[in-house]
Amino acid sequence: MCMATKNLAIREGVYRKLAEEKQQGESFSDVIERVLEKRRSLLPLWGALAESKNIAQIQGDLAKIRKRAKVRA
Repeated sequence: MCMATKNLAIREGVYRKLAEEKQQGESFSDVIERVLEKRRSLLPLWGALAESKNIAQIQGDLAKIRKRAKVRA
């Protein structure tokens, strides 16, 4: 099965970043698709701060911010 392709012009620095991100057996299309899919989901961030030493401080700061927030009707 033949897939349609497009040619893209990218800067050398962007190419290097993509090449660094590229895994064994991946095409550049695979890399771009994987990176774009990561950006769409917050799931990988779920629980990221659970082990943080600063979690109590963060939670306290958030509570203060929420108390000061005005509810718009």
